[in-house]
Amino acid sequence: MQKLTEYLAGFSSLAIAFSGGTDSALLAHEAIQVLGKKHVLLLHGVSVLLPECDRHFTCHFAGLGWPVQQVELEPLSIPEVRANVRERCYFCKKAMYAALLQAAGAAGFRDLADGTNADDTRDFRPGMHAAEELGILHPLLDCGLGKAAVRELARKRGLPNWDLPASACLASRIPAGTPLDEEILRRIGTAENGLSELGFRGHRVRYADFRSVRLELKEPDFAKLPDCREKVLGILGKLGFSRVTADLKLRDTAQ
Repeated sequence: MQKLTEYLAGFSSLAIAFSGGTDSALLAHEAIQVLGKKHVLLLHGVSVLLPECDRHFTCHFAGLGWPVQQVELEPLSIPEVRANVRERCYFCKKAMYAALLQAAGAAGFRDLADGTNADDTRDFRPGMHAAEELGILHPLLDCGLGKAAVRELARKRGLPNWDLPASACLASRIPAGTPLDEEILRRIGTAENGLSELGFRGHRVRYADFRSVRLELKEPDFAKLPDCREKVLGILGKLGFSRVTADLKLRDTAQ
């Protein structure tokens, strides 16, 4: 943590790609503490790919007076994103970072950082290549802070999202090669929000086809499913999903 403080102190100002998740929230908190609010800009990319929980916490922090600025993004206007190619994340993140860099520059900020942590390098993340190409900084990664350390530090600082389950864009719920459109994304997002309201956490609603989805749940939530079965089917049924399966293999739902 001392290393991160010293790292941030090396900047006169810093813009941060602010998702509303635990990683970027901790980075934002520390940057504000070290540099002061006037010298920090939190840029939140708004798009149809954004899960509702991210919007919720972004609004929460903005309400606390954090310097949040929204940047409108249109990822579905990018052919490779709309076609949902295997490298979709690369094209999407490159466009996003380019838009955030432009917004940062317009506000007088030269450097842009994100919340990539030391554990993120273990996964297949094409978006990280886009970040590297555009010179995006990774303070948490550079200072050796992994997810467990980030959560513990966020807890100690009283951040309300310290134990927020890993989030990912809604496009990650849809098989590669299946074209993306706003209706599919809306249905998946609404389905996951409905399960959240029933008390499920860290779940994914994986799209199979127009009428079929597969639920991925964390282990504690499997026990809830029998009691919530009718409510779950009701939520999904109203969205047009008549075939619902549950994946019995526990998975890392980071994506």
